[in-house]
Amino acid sequence: MSDEVGEKTEEASERQIEKFRGEGRVATSRELLAAVSLGAGALGLVTVAPTLTAEILGLANTAFGHVAAPSLSQADVPGLVHGALLAVGPSVVGVLGGAAFVTVGAGVLLTGFNVSLEAIEPKLSHLDPIGGASRLVSWKSWEGLLKALVAAGVVGWSAWAALRPWWDWLPVAPAWTIAGQAQVLLSLGTDLVSRAVPAAIALGVADFGWQKWRLMKEMRMTRQSVKEEHKDQDGDPHVKAHRRRRARQLAMGRQIQDVPKADVVVVNPTHYAVALRYRKDENAAPVIVARGVDHVALRIKAAAMRADVPIVENRALARALYAQGRSGAAIPRDLYGPVAQVLAAVYRRRHRKS
Repeated sequence: MSDEVGEKTEEASERQIEKFRGEGRVATSRELLAAVSLGAGALGLVTVAPTLTAEILGLANTAFGHVAAPSLSQADVPGLVHGALLAVGPSVVGVLGGAAFVTVGAGVLLTGFNVSLEAIEPKLSHLDPIGGASRLVSWKSWEGLLKALVAAGVVGWSAWAALRPWWDWLPVAPAWTIAGQAQVLLSLGTDLVSRAVPAAIALGVADFGWQKWRLMKEMRMTRQSVKEEHKDQDGDPHVKAHRRRRARQLAMGRQIQDVPKADVVVVNPTHYAVALRYRKDENAAPVIVARGVDHVALRIKAAAMRADVPIVENRALARALYAQGRSGAAIPRDLYGPVAQVLAAVYRRRHRKS
């Protein structure tokens, strides 16, 4: 009953999976990639934090010193900015570059190296206002909103858990030294990241599993589609059967045409017929020119009688030649003796006639 209504009950084939990949429809999770990017960036900041903090404090002291100096002119500003960029720029660029590299690597691990032009080509259906409105109220839109709310809740909880121990100290933070403020910010950031990143990665892993399950369900196939795919790959069974039948007919026709070249036809006498040919200068052993059973055997015997090829009745030998031999090949070695006796009798008969 399920096949009649087109229910998808079969697992996706390799061809179906490749089709989805070609369309750019692969399982991925933006939330997981964002969490990995955040974690990589946070790890990079923690690594360069001591150096970066020292550079920032040095820049702050230098800037305050120049501001207090009466000799500061407008021409000194570009030099100060250039020095700040040289001091802070390499660390920031390194952190951002490392986070981008880790994010790209995570994307490749999740989806494989899959480049789909079909997924990025413009489609007029996206400009349809009615279709756009329906997409806004679809389950996928609500799902994205729900995931965004959950992620915001996780980040908000992490921020609150990190700020709560410092809540009583924050009002007096402006009175602290710059070094003290920097140390507090570093501690707050480390605590915030250590709470938020694992939770975000856990949410991302759960979302990736959900996307993978939904995609596999979407790729499932009906039994009829599986049959059609096999038919496309292997060809129509009826056509293949017709081709095999036609090939057998052509091969049998060639065998019947070669019967006049045989030296003898060994028969059963009604069910089996095997035509043999032996020439010293052609083969080391007799060759089966044609073989057949029932109506094919009758055709072989008829062709032999028209060509005046001797027909010898030997039931056991005819059965053995048909079962063990094949057309166009030499006879089996264990049948050399019986075949030699038949050929010798034929040659003697031919000699007496001549």
